[in-house]
Amino acid sequence: MDVTLTQLEALRRLARTGSFSRAARSLHVTQPAVSQQIANLQRALGVQLVEIVRNRPVLTDAGRFVAERAEIVGRELETLLRETSDYRNAERGALQLAATLTIGNYLLPPLLARFMRTRPNVVPSVDVVNTTAVVRLVREGVVHLGLVEGRVEDPGLETCDFARDRMVLVVPARGHRFSDRERVNAAELDGEAFVSREFGSGTRDLGYELLRERGVRPKLVIEFPGGEAITRAVEAGLGLAILSERVVERALAMQTVRIVPITDLDLERAFTLVHLRDRTLPPLARAFGEFLCSEHAQGASPA
Repeated sequence: MDVTLTQLEALRRLARTGSFSRAARSLHVTQPAVSQQIANLQRALGVQLVEIVRNRPVLTDAGRFVAERAEIVGRELETLLRETSDYRNAERGALQLAATLTIGNYLLPPLLARFMRTRPNVVPSVDVVNTTAVVRLVREGVVHLGLVEGRVEDPGLETCDFARDRMVLVVPARGHRFSDRERVNAAELDGEAFVSREFGSGTRDLGYELLRERGVRPKLVIEFPGGEAITRAVEAGLGLAILSERVVERALAMQTVRIVPITDLDLERAFTLVHLRDRTLPPLARAFGEFLCSEHAQGASPA
């Protein structure tokens, strides 16, 4: 016969109360039901747990030994039930995310802070990689949610927009022929030296592909894996760049670079949430996804 949690709980209550009747009341069952559970537990363990002395139940040495361990099991079960309730209500657990560099470095931290304000038991983990790698991590089930720049065309993925972003042409504040310009058109950028993100980056895919669609051939002189390094390269005069406006806030404030609008090029893009279409999201991941997409639907600022 197997030992059950019901049997251990009956012994636990008997040890606490010292009475079959009080143990039964605390469990909301009859006294014979408690006696039967303890009798079954004795048979399952092969030891006597309770003796009747002067019409009162007294735990044997074996009974006290088992009752102490039943108390530990009971507390662990209570913790399990409480934490499972928190998990079900999206108040506890691991939140596994992957985000592109722009989103992970500039947008995600304040969003996570806002989401976790009422969820102190949430443990987030974020892989910050380029768009191609984010999509791969989602497809392979390594992370629950991916946050990427631009559109993702994949029948296996569900998507929703959660923010908007504006890409801008970044030029040195001084020393370049565009440094004093108020605006340029796309054709003027043909043959210009550019500093770029690596292949597979959403920033590169949008900005430079749009230029190529206009017949413009930017000259990509060097690649860097992050927007901060690209901004510093522009400051140093290595070339121009197309970056998220969020990335160059520091350099703009220091007046080491300028933004020059491209009059005939729409560089606005969406930030998109992606997850596997046929995977049931854990409650916490589902709650975070709903939080992001509802923020966007209500027109709230993500920053």
